[in-house]
Amino acid sequence: MLAALAAFFAGVSKAGMAGLGMISVMIMVCVIPGKASTGAVLPLLIFADMMAAAIFRQEILWTPIRRLALPVAAGITIGWQILQHMPDHTFQPFIGWMVAAMLGLQVINLWKPELTAELPHSLPFIWVVGLLTGISTMAANAAGPIATIYLLLIGLAKKEFIATMAWLFLFVNISKVPMSFQLGYIDALSLSMNVVLVPAIAMGLWIGRKCILRLPQKPFFIMIMAFAAWSAMKLIWFR
Repeated sequence: MLAALAAFFAGVSKAGMAGLGMISVMIMVCVIPGKASTGAVLPLLIFADMMAAAIFRQEILWTPIRRLALPVAAGITIGWQILQHMPDHTFQPFIGWMVAAMLGLQVINLWKPELTAELPHSLPFIWVVGLLTGISTMAANAAGPIATIYLLLIGLAKKEFIATMAWLFLFVNISKVPMSFQLGYIDALSLSMNVVLVPAIAMGLWIGRKCILRLPQKPFFIMIMAFAAWSAMKLIWFR
């Protein structure tokens, strides 16, 4: 039942409520303790990404994905090494503080946009965001809030945001599969559990899409910021 709940929230998160992906990660840790839970969640996320990418394919913006591709790939490789050497209790707060810093940038952007107008488009900033996205997604499936704030900073509208997030993480999560197999986090048992949970993902995506399509741009923006803030606090203080 817990695994089905995790799958449901994975589907909802891919419909546009990006911060809810952290709930899936947290629930799955209760089912499969430790780092192995990252491998158990990964096929669920890939299936949810595939469904969301198919649904929102008309609104995708490829430019942000192209900009992030190389730094994210480098970050995934670094995260792979971190999984083998760094304990969770030291890594997760680091990701949480990075999400908090990105949120701070977004607040500054809203308050005095002239101070941050060029920052999201600068090469150093894109590399920092891409590396953190790759590292955090490989080591803890916790990249959603970081990518969320970056896409908000560059000014994506609601449907563009949802579609670009879906396609970005479809490519990101598929690229993690060989490393997760190598680490032993994906096996026949975890895959058989994933197959059983497919209906829960589909239901979450359907319900999430119905809610998002009825939500105006401003409340959507506030909701995404709130979920990202909650994710940061969870990673820093409630691990």
